[in-house]
Amino acid sequence: MEKRNYNIDVLKAMAMFAVIFIHCVPRDLLYATYSPYHIWQAVPVFLLLAGFNTANSYRKRDFERLAEFYNLSFMYGKIERLIFPFAAVWLGQMVLYFIFKGGLSPRELSVSFITGGFGPGSYFVPIIVQATLLLPLIYMLMRKNLNVMTLVLLIVSLLLELACLWLDVSRDLYRIIVVRYIFALALGVWLAFNYNKISYKWLVPLSGLSVIYITGVNYFDLELIMEPVWLSQHAPAFFYTLLLTIVCLKAYRIKGTNPLSRIMVHAGRASYHIFLTQMVYFWFIPNLFAGLPLYMYLSISVVLSFGFGILFFELENKVRRSLKNA
Repeated sequence: MEKRNYNIDVLKAMAMFAVIFIHCVPRDLLYATYSPYHIWQAVPVFLLLAGFNTANSYRKRDFERLAEFYNLSFMYGKIERLIFPFAAVWLGQMVLYFIFKGGLSPRELSVSFITGGFGPGSYFVPIIVQATLLLPLIYMLMRKNLNVMTLVLLIVSLLLELACLWLDVSRDLYRIIVVRYIFALALGVWLAFNYNKISYKWLVPLSGLSVIYITGVNYFDLELIMEPVWLSQHAPAFFYTLLLTIVCLKAYRIKGTNPLSRIMVHAGRASYHIFLTQMVYFWFIPNLFAGLPLYMYLSISVVLSFGFGILFFELENKVRRSLKNA
């Protein structure tokens, strides 16, 4: 049996650290520390890993037809793992909103659920649900002709970005649709098929072009066809994301044998629950600690988000086991 790749879990844990840092650190300091090249890669890395892990899972199943992927019970099993913990968090947010802000109208309640609740990063919930629904199609297309379909999906991604501008899609809607991350998902699927035979002779130059793009949109006000607010969270940047991910997965093989690596592996497995926890934290109580020195604010935010996120993960697993054995 193939051993679990602990590097994936540790990379997800590191990406969660990055998300919390982004929400704590002033934007000027993020730019001064060249964050677009490292911690601002957190969400693209998550989406690329979603494509990578999902494609590896699909390869083991050896499905042949889209109907097998979109079988109701199979797809339900994928989606409910995302929706149930989010629903618990959302209900908690609604209770807090009712207690402290007087509640929401029925329309506001439904909209808040569809858009991922409240708090920074809430857009990730609808994005990852859409990604889960879209990945079977991406996988089946790329399995037919990997490199050609990777190029096709790059073009499709750019055309969809252009369509969003042409249709004047509102920023509120754009933030919760998966368009800007389609190519990151595709590159994750590409990596699953090429993990042991990567050709760096084309990847490194393409990553260099991505670095030029990331630099231009973040530091020189470059504007192309993509929605400008999300800067380098678009297809042209993701060759760099791919190379960064490959380096993190391959440069050093983590064995998960020492206490620190075991903690990081466990945090990586709980990364979605940590994400939901930090979303609530930065929505509800960040001002309680924001006046502290930055290092203290960061430390408290990390400890609370990771600590309660892991507890949330363990609690959900315990409930699932109890229901299964009932």
